[in-house]
Order: sequence, then structure tokens, then C-alpha cells
Amino acid sequence: MRRALCIWLPDWTVQRFNLVRPELKDRPVVFFEIYRGSRRVAACSDRAKSLGVAPGMPVSEAAALAEAEAQSTPLCLEPYDPTADRQMLEKIALWCQQFSPVVGLEDAETPSSLLLDITGLGHLFGGESALADKIVRSFRRRSLSARIGVADTVGAAWAIAHFGDQGRQGEGETGGRGDGEISKFASPGLLVSPSPCLPFSPSFPIESLRLPDETVALLHQLGVYQVGQLALLPRNELNCRFGPDLLKRWDQALGRLAEPIPALPPPVDFCVEQAIEYPTARRDTIEWLLQQLIGQLAQMLVRSGRGATRLSCRLDCNGAQGVDFSVGMFQPTASPQHLFELLEMRLERLALPAPVAAVSLRAAITAPLERRQQELFLDSREAQRPRWLAALIDRLSSRLGRRAVVRPRLISDAQPELAYHCDPLLEDLPGKRVRRRFSLLIPAELPPRPLRLARRPVSLAAISIQPDGPPLQFHFHGREHRIAKTWGPERIQTGWWRGRAIGRDYYRIETTTGRRFWLFRRLRDGQWFLHGVFE
Repeated sequence: MRRALCIWLPDWTVQRFNLVRPELKDRPVVFFEIYRGSRRVAACSDRAKSLGVAPGMPVSEAAALAEAEAQSTPLCLEPYDPTADRQMLEKIALWCQQFSPVVGLEDAETPSSLLLDITGLGHLFGGESALADKIVRSFRRRSLSARIGVADTVGAAWAIAHFGDQGRQGEGETGGRGDGEISKFASPGLLVSPSPCLPFSPSFPIESLRLPDETVALLHQLGVYQVGQLALLPRNELNCRFGPDLLKRWDQALGRLAEPIPALPPPVDFCVEQAIEYPTARRDTIEWLLQQLIGQLAQMLVRSGRGATRLSCRLDCNGAQGVDFSVGMFQPTASPQHLFELLEMRLERLALPAPVAAVSLRAAITAPLERRQQELFLDSREAQRPRWLAALIDRLSSRLGRRAVVRPRLISDAQPELAYHCDPLLEDLPGKRVRRRFSLLIPAELPPRPLRLARRPVSLAAISIQPDGPPLQFHFHGREHRIAKTWGPERIQTGWWRGRAIGRDYYRIETTTGRRFWLFRRLRDGQWFLHGVFE
């Protein structure tokens, strides 16, 4: 007899966020999404629910409810990210393969439940009840709250995990329970394993059939609230009235129709290694061996449709500590030549403490390999530019280090020298997404900014007619510069919470020789500074 287990993670969006940002666990957090041009609540934490916030309401209404509570903490607004929820759930599904070799996600647009096939596995854990208790304890150690249902069908297990309490209440305190049925509570999880004679309780609500919201609303309009009420309706008319999903889900829950679990494939370990019978310190031998291993690794990546974005190499030395190094790629690649060139540059700078006895390569981070259709008539050099740029970034990062090849990122700060940050193009954190766009969006209301900005403002001597007016001339680099045109002032000030307040009046000026500079006068003492040069 087949047995299925369902693990439901209530409020999965909130639980996932608490794992990532545990410092906000006790704050009222609201996750918003854009719906018809306005922001609405997609999910919220328990603290936010206690203030009256509920999914579906506008964010402005949720903020008003929070402000109405005098003792409440301001709402923490976070964008709703179903992709991050699904990716984290897939990682947990792979972790759950210690309980069953067949683990998958529920068939839903935004899944929050895991499905396991535990047929014939109960005795390995001391019974299904012991297995469920072990799963609940394991999730609790990971700071996750889970509810578990076990049944003969996937649909029944899903319904028990989500609506097990309602199913028991509908059958009374003692009625409807077979001798073979096990009912066990394990806070915060729940295990309800029905007997073979009662695979699916008719007192379950109609939502337990995993139907679309439109179908559930239509059934409620007709007065159908429990699954048992469907048996009173003509079966041949249900398909015409509600579509095929109703009968399919009903039959799957009762075991009339088979429902396979879409199991996640196990992660592929892209790793190759080779032992050397006679340890060697010759560079040409090590490079030849690396070429052979890279060729094998590239074939594995191509077959899986993946490309490496981080490649790790280990050289085990005879009688000494091994040497580990890695190279990062700007774009996923499975090119053996490109990967070998990057490793070769790193190998040139390595000092081997002893002869090498073994070599191993691992694609530590991979991503889907991009496949492009070759153009017939376009300029081939234009089409190759992105690829050349990625290869240049890889080579520079491999030669100079990942931290030496950076890109600017704007920061919301009034002080110009603090309004940007340089981030490495090749990130160190696995799984962190890197934006590949170099263009930075500057608000249209800001006046033009110089391309070249001094790391620190340069003090200079300037002459102006009015104390608060623009300069007429200034002395810089041993020369006197007479000003022909000025634009400004643009006043920039920082808040009191920054400590020492910054107050400046910026001017864009053009000299009689045509050069353009960015000057400012410090408000507290009238001292002039040069901060940038326009190209």
C-alpha cells in the first residue's frame, strides 16, 4: 500500500524571511506586491496580524492601522519575492531526502508544502509516527514550524496537514476513527494518519481538494462547504459545471486516480579528480593534467546545460599541506579553453610546497548555460562584444583578484563622495545574484554631476564679489582660472543624525579657457573647495 507524507510550512514567506533576517523576527513585517498599479499586502508576520493587517489589503491601510496603535513599532515593508520562497523551499526539499528518496514540491503557483513518498520506509524509523516526530524535531532545530499529514494518497496527506483539525472536529470527539488510525500531536507539527478504511474525511472543507479560488467561490455560492456534500451532486454534471479540476482532485484524494510526486532531481556534483602515481613538481605536467580534467568537467557541464561561475581547484602535495585556489567567471561558461586560461594565470603565481600527488577540480557555483542563435548577416564583432567583455573581466579578476575589478553602485546619500559604492563584479557570496547592467539611473531632477570626482574635496583660494555669491576666479595647480559662466548654487546638507552636519553650496563653473569644474563653498566658514572636473 502506498503511503504519502505532506510537510506544510504555514506562512512560508514569513518563515523564510525570518531565516534570512532573524533580527526582524519580532517586528511587524509586511510583504507587498504590485497589483493593478498599487501596492497591496501579499503576506505579513504575526505581529502585523495582531495590528489588524491582513493579506489583500492596501499597504496604505496597513500603515494606517499600525499608526493607530500608539505602542506599536513602525511597519517594516519588504517586497514579496515568490522566486526566493521557491528556491529556499527547493533547498529544504533536497535536505529532506534524508527521510525519503522521493521528495517534491506541491503543484501550486506559490508552493509552501513538501510531498514525500514514504512507502515501505516507516519501519526504518520505528514507524510512521516516529518518522513524523523526527521530521518535526528536525524542522524545529532549523527554527521552522511545520505541520505533517500522512495518508494513502497525496491529496489526503495534503488535506490532513492543512485541515486536520477541522476534519477531526467534523467527525466528533470519538466518531469516525478506525482502529488502525493514528492521531498524534507534536507541537508545532501535527501527524494524522488515517486508517485504510477511511482514506479521506468527508467533513474536510472543500478547500482541502486544492481547487482554484474561483471554483471554491462558486461552490460556496451553491452552499457546498464540505467534501462529503459533493457525493450528493450528480457526478456527470460536475465536470460540465466546474471543469475537470474538481473531479480530478476529488478522485486523487480518494485514491481513484493516481497522483505521482514530482520528485526533485538530486544535485549534480560537478567534480573531477586525478591521482598521480609519481608525485611531480613540473609545471608542464600539472598544466597538462589540468587540461584533461577541465575537458572532462566541461563535458559534464554541457550535458547538464550548466555553466561554471566559480571553479575551485585543489592540489594535494606529497607530505605537505594542499594548495587551494579558485577563479570566478562573470558569465556562466563551459568553455575548456577559457577555464584553463584562468586557472593557468592563477597557477603561475602559486608556490608549491612539495610535489603534487593529486589534482581535483570542482564547479563550486553553476548557472544555466546561455545558448544563442548565430546571426547570419549581422556584424560578428558586434555580436561577440558581450562575450569579449565577460572574458576580459574574468582574466582581469583572475590576474588582479576579484576585489580589484569593481563597478559603481549608487547609494541614496546627499553627500556626493558617499553617494556611491564600488562592488566587485564577481561576487564572493554563493547564490547572490549579480546585476549585469552597467548603466546607473540618475534621477532626472538632479543637476549634472562631473564624471571625475575627487576622492576628497581639494581646498583652494577663490575670489567672489558677494560673500554668498559665485566665485569670479580661483587658484588651482599653480594657475589662476578666470570664470566665464556659472550655474548654481545647489545646496547640499546632511541631517543632524549624521553627527557633524555638512552644508555646501555647489557651483558648476566654466573658465575662459573652456574648462569646467565643480566647486562648492562650505557654509560654516566660507572656504572654497574643488570637488570634480567635467570632461
